[in-house]
Amino acid sequence: MSSIQNDLTMDNWLGRTFDCTCGQKHEVPIRHIVIERGAMEQLAGYVKEAGYSHVTLVADGRTQQAAGEKLRGLLEAERVHVSVSVIRVNTLGEVAADEEAIVQVLLDTPLSSQALVAVGAGTVHDIVRFVSHRTKRPFLSVPTAPSVDGFASVGAPLIVRGFKQTIPACAPEAIFADLALLAEAPQAMVAAGLGDMLGKHTSLADWSLGRVLLGEHYCELSARLTQEAVELCTAHLDEIAQRTDLGMRKLMEGLILSGLSMLLVGHSRPASGAEHHLSHYWEMVLLQQRRRALLHGAKVGVATVLMAQRYQALLGLTASEAAARLAQSAVPSEQSDAVRIRQAYGDMAEQVIAENFPADGQGLDARELKARIAERWGDVQAIARAVPAPEQLSAWLEAVQGPVTPEQLGVEPELLEASLQDALFVRNRFTILRLQRLL
Repeated sequence: MSSIQNDLTMDNWLGRTFDCTCGQKHEVPIRHIVIERGAMEQLAGYVKEAGYSHVTLVADGRTQQAAGEKLRGLLEAERVHVSVSVIRVNTLGEVAADEEAIVQVLLDTPLSSQALVAVGAGTVHDIVRFVSHRTKRPFLSVPTAPSVDGFASVGAPLIVRGFKQTIPACAPEAIFADLALLAEAPQAMVAAGLGDMLGKHTSLADWSLGRVLLGEHYCELSARLTQEAVELCTAHLDEIAQRTDLGMRKLMEGLILSGLSMLLVGHSRPASGAEHHLSHYWEMVLLQQRRRALLHGAKVGVATVLMAQRYQALLGLTASEAAARLAQSAVPSEQSDAVRIRQAYGDMAEQVIAENFPADGQGLDARELKARIAERWGDVQAIARAVPAPEQLSAWLEAVQGPVTPEQLGVEPELLEASLQDALFVRNRFTILRLQRLL
């Protein structure tokens, strides 16, 4: 095992390419990460040294006031020409990572601009990440809130024709996380960051189910990095709740390390499972109903508690009981799933169907999958035991004043029930939701 695999400190990952024991070659294209007070001041010097004489600064109305205007002044003091794109809100008064916002940033970026600078939280970064990738320009990251783990990742979760999908894009060239700026973020966004991190417990369990039951590729290094990232946050919960410099640093380190774990394997599997599928489902329904969006990490935190309850329920089933349930349960077919998807997703159904077929098992016959589950029930329960108890997850969320239940979040019983039935179709990944419907 290489030395990089024995050291999980961030600096040792930057700009590296190495062969992993999982059989893949991993690459981390990020060159520079700064997490400290005054990090914004360092960005201007980095831009100058990198030779970028013209950059486009992308923000929303709030983040432009919070950091964009100051950053523009710092860049212009270094004789860097700055174009600005302040993303307009939609008819609901929100900034969304959708086609309209993407086109605006494309139009606001002059051909002479050499790099983009994302100043904001998750949504701004998702938009910039996609535009950066499609225009073949590098981008620099300036997080304004420690609210999501997507700052360092390559995937851009976008809303395309009302459907939430993650599109491969690119990672930032550098990240400048200013602790003074992060500490000014609303408490709800700090809580959302912790919620997004707690979701790693169930996403890792879901990935392990895929490995054990479907032979899905699994990287121990990526999984270990994700686990270390979430434990870094829970070990400093009081500091995060109080928004001290140490707390903001540890939360931001955890979020970025989680992003690096996705970078290593080139997809979001280590950090996104059924808890994210519920979050995406709720987001799409709220969008269809013309209702205001909920913070991503807040949704993920609540959904993580719900998924942990389902993992806990597995521990109460003996191998013989599980085998009996599997023998009696109906086998889902492509036809029945397609009918169910059309009923649940309406105008988005064809996109969802395209995402899901082949259906459960990703090519493995459902009957064979049920036999595999019965055969490997001991492994399934071992995975379930590694998920923290729902009560523990709830206590962690409460410590940072985050929502714990769907009611506190604003998800009504009807939407909750629909999501527990149909959110599994948001992605073609094996998760606790797909396992649960076979039992």
